[in-house]
Amino acid sequence: MSPGALEWLKIVGSFLGALVGGVGAFSLKWWLDQRQLRGKEKQTRWLPLFGSALELRERLDDLTSIYKTQPPRETWDDHVWTDSAGRVHRLPTKARDFHELFWLDGGRGPIRSFQDVRVDPGPLRKDDDAVQRVRSRIHELNYATTSLYRMAKYLGYAQRVRRELEHGRLMIAGGPRNEVIELLLNVRKELNGTSEQHPGAGVIDDLQDLIGESVWDPEDCVISYYEFRGRLLRAEGWEQFTELFRFFIHFHLKMDFEVLKTSEALRKLCSALDRLA
Repeated sequence: MSPGALEWLKIVGSFLGALVGGVGAFSLKWWLDQRQLRGKEKQTRWLPLFGSALELRERLDDLTSIYKTQPPRETWDDHVWTDSAGRVHRLPTKARDFHELFWLDGGRGPIRSFQDVRVDPGPLRKDDDAVQRVRSRIHELNYATTSLYRMAKYLGYAQRVRRELEHGRLMIAGGPRNEVIELLLNVRKELNGTSEQHPGAGVIDDLQDLIGESVWDPEDCVISYYEFRGRLLRAEGWEQFTELFRFFIHFHLKMDFEVLKTSEALRKLCSALDRLA
């Protein structure tokens, strides 16, 4: 090979080496960027959604057990309810706690129907003494408050993840993406209520979305429990969570259908999220 040809090969080799190196560096950077993005999505979307769905299902199951097997010493006076099989149960003290958070008063009786409520709980939240009394009992009311928060937290992540999946903003393949969307919509449907006798007896689907949006923080996550608790007691803004109060205050009326169906839908969602993660 002539010296000129050899020199030419050296030039070509240098060029190709630089080209391959550049492509390799670009590919490596792209791979690292994708990996970082997946890690961020896992920490800010998938794990919070999985955790909130699991926590909500556990609370629904725990409350169901409390309402059905509550010992007599832990009941709310003589207030009773009848299940779908005709069995009579006493309301547990947990039922009173939800009412107290709603009214800021634990001395009122149970709400039989929200259509019959004639007093607006909003102005009651302008009574500093009433608000302070509830705050002083926040330890005793913690179970009820965290129950409301668990549902609000789930709705926040479920609404955000479903919307981002529908718009292709999350890094997940088409098949799993469609599966998660369907499972999220199924939880939404069952929580709304699919009973032929009382459709929509749960948390109205559109209001689920509104609650989810209302608890989303500018920091790209759901508001803290402390912030949520404060909003429940404010004269302005507390009404965003009225639908949560309606659900838990009449929890005993929804156990045999909306609660049961929602819990099962959450179980399937958690199973899929666990597998995908």
